Amino acid sequence: MANQYKKLQQKIYPKDNDKKDKFKEKVGSDYLLMGVLIFTVVVTMVGWVQFDNWNRCMYVLLIVSLGLTYVRRHAKLSETQAIFAERASLVSIGFAIAMFIIVFLHNFNFI
Repeated sequence: MANQYKKLQQKIYPKDNDKKDKFKEKVGSDYLLMGVLIFTVVVTMVGWVQFDNWNRCMYVLLIVSLGLTYVRRHAKLSETQAIFAERASLVSIGFAIAMFIIVFLHNFNFI
């Protein structure tokens, strides 16, 4: 009976260490994310003169999305700020994909 009571107490009131381990996110080094972000910035800077406004908008949206993803993963944000950064990143990448489709269709004379 005492063993069952202990098991029940552990299930109802877990130790603080167990809670911290469950919710602690491992933040690794995002070399790939940083590399893609730097590559996108360099391509945007080098090709700025040759790009039309659609391409410029697409690359700026990509940079914003990658930057927000990096900030969300590595900055110490509150839960609401992290959710906002994640959603803003998703919206930005969605608009960048839409811009890519528009540029693709425009370049191949579908529009």
